[in-house]
Parts: sequence; structure tokens; C-alpha cells
Amino acid sequence: MSVQVAKVRAVVDVTVGQAVGRYLGALGDRHPSTARAYRWALRDLADTLGDEAFGAVTGGDGLGLWLTSPTGSGREPSAASVRQRATAARGLVRFAVEARLLDPATADVAQGALRRPATPPVLRDTAPARLLLARAAGRRPHGVSWHVWVRFRAHVLALADTGAPERDLGSARLADLGEDQVSLTLAGTRYALGEPTRHAMAAWLASRRDLVATLQGSPPPQLWVRAHPSVHPRTGVVAAVGMPITGRGLRKAFQDVVAALVDDDARLRSCTVAHVRALAPEPAALP
Repeated sequence: MSVQVAKVRAVVDVTVGQAVGRYLGALGDRHPSTARAYRWALRDLADTLGDEAFGAVTGGDGLGLWLTSPTGSGREPSAASVRQRATAARGLVRFAVEARLLDPATADVAQGALRRPATPPVLRDTAPARLLLARAAGRRPHGVSWHVWVRFRAHVLALADTGAPERDLGSARLADLGEDQVSLTLAGTRYALGEPTRHAMAAWLASRRDLVATLQGSPPPQLWVRAHPSVHPRTGVVAAVGMPITGRGLRKAFQDVVAALVDDDARLRSCTVAHVRALAPEPAALP
């Protein structure tokens, strides 16, 4: 009596960035407008969670949290943006199952999160952000390097003082800082910096000098630089320590540090850059 043995291909272990790259490369004859919308949404997913394990993100809370995460400018997404993210992510999950990048059970978990009605984002109070500022004045959390922590404190306090969009803060240059860090000019608008922010910014400038000193050639003019090397999930290009970090990279670093802080205080779990920006005084700008 012959026994047939079914050969089941194992699920391929890939990152979110790799899964997104394969899916976008296979869009094929999709309508151009649909393909553009999918690329817009899923490139944001790859930029946000690209280095994470695809199965862990889709089988956990990562995908659901990304749906309503702030945009590249640090603003809460519109209901239409949330729906577009969910539509693109559903297509990605279906493709991943067919390509053996995801097992059916994990895919069911992901699709369950993506089927939830996308409601318009609501404005939360600033309590989580105030807790975050208080925590930023304390000790460095476990697992976060000193340079990342110093940059995080300066970033968070500058967000709270200016309320500026992340793209503006991310593109700031050293020359935009006023003497003794009393102000910061972003997109042509000069913002006053409070005393805690000035101290945090001074500490970051000292840390930044150490990071930039590892580079060859002229130092970058950008205010924010990388505290550790990273590899782009799609291109494989290595960004060295001391090289500029984008506004999107700052937001990712913000999320990573907040995640580390949640171990000590779960109330910080809901805090985003948008909450911190909401702390900015009115009017925030100087003449």
C-alpha cells in the first residue's frame, strides 16, 4: 500500500520591507491610480516597520496600530487615509499567503484587524504627552542607547515648544538654532524654546559632535543625525552613524523609545508625536 506524503513549503521568513517590496513588484496590470495608492500606503508601512518580522507584525498589534498612526508630517491620518491603508494592507496579506510568506492562521488575524471599520481619528487629550515629557526628564530606559536618548529628549521638547510638523523639524539645520538655543527657526518661522528644551538641545549638540566626528569629510549641516547605523529595507543602502536622519526616521525613533518607556508606564502606550505637538503654546511663533 503506497503512502503519499504531501510536501508543504515552509513559510519564508521575511521582513515587512521585503514582503512589501515583493508585493509592489507584482502589482502588474493594476489600474495606475490603484497602484499609486497601494505604493503610497505600503511604502509608509515599509518605512515605519520595514525591519520588523512580517509574521510578527501581521500576527500582532503592529498592523492595527499602523493603520491609525500619524502621517509623515506627524498629523493624525484622515478617515480616507486609514481606509486606503487598510485596503492596501489587505491586498498585501492575500499576496503573502499565496507567496508562502505568511501562514493562513496569521493571515486571518491580520485580516480581522483590517476588517474593523475605519473611524475618523479623534483628538485625544494631552495627558499622555505630559506624562512623556515628565518621563523624559528622568533616567534612560533599558535598551535605549545614550545618544538615542539624548536626541529623543531634544526632539520631544522641541516638538512640544514649537508644534511644528515633523517634516519641518526633521529638515532643521544647525544654523536654524538661535544663539544659546533660545529659538529654533523652522520653515521660515522662529519659535521660542523653553529652558528645559535649551538644556536638552545643548546636551544633544554635545552628543551630536561625538557622532559626527566618526565621519570622514565635512560634517552634515542637519540638526538631527543618526545615532546608530541602519540598512534601508528595500535598497540595502547603509546609513552610517552621524549621517542625517529624516523626519520619518525621527518619528520611528520616537516610537521605539516610547515603546521602551511603556514597560515602566503603560499609560504612555497611546502617545504619538501628534499628542506632543498639541502641547505647543498659542501663539507658538516669534515675530
